[in-house]
Amino acid sequence: MNDWRHGLTTLAIGASVTLGGCGGGTDMPMGPGDLRSGGAVTSPTFMSVSPGGGAMGVAAGTPLELHWGAPMGVGMEQYVDVHMGDLSGRVVPMSCGWSGDQATLVCTPSSPLQPGTQYVIHVGGGMADASGQVIDMGMYGPGFGGQWVQGGMMGAGHGGTAWGMMGAGWQHSNGAYGMAFTFTTG
Repeated sequence: MNDWRHGLTTLAIGASVTLGGCGGGTDMPMGPGDLRSGGAVTSPTFMSVSPGGGAMGVAAGTPLELHWGAPMGVGMEQYVDVHMGDLSGRVVPMSCGWSGDQATLVCTPSSPLQPGTQYVIHVGGGMADASGQVIDMGMYGPGFGGQWVQGGMMGAGHGGTAWGMMGAGWQHSNGAYGMAFTFTTG
């Protein structure tokens, strides 16, 4: 083979190996159909939350939306709540409903959120899909500004409830009580 062709072939192979290896190391979502598993979600995966952690100026009447890569189990909506201030703050009353495919949860606070106020969306780390598999929060949750709930983040309790009384749907196998996404209203 000609030296310059061999060099180009080597460069092309090296580039494809390098680029192919980069796709699996990111914490940012790539979207349904272009996931690390080669185009399909192979486990129940937490896919997105809106508003995301760190969002500022969120409109007070904005509904909260959470999406998973698989249909979720019956009753899993009880492991999603919103706190005013931080995780020890009062739980905001809201109503939640699932999409037809049971993979998207939309929650609307009973009254508009207060302007210029910090809120925390708390998503349970032990939530399961319709087949009983525990969801994977760690793949995309941090990419949406989520933080594992543990240690000093917990304060005195979960909106007035002792942490140990919260139920299995809150606790992840890593010991954390799910993931928190803090946002501020405008």
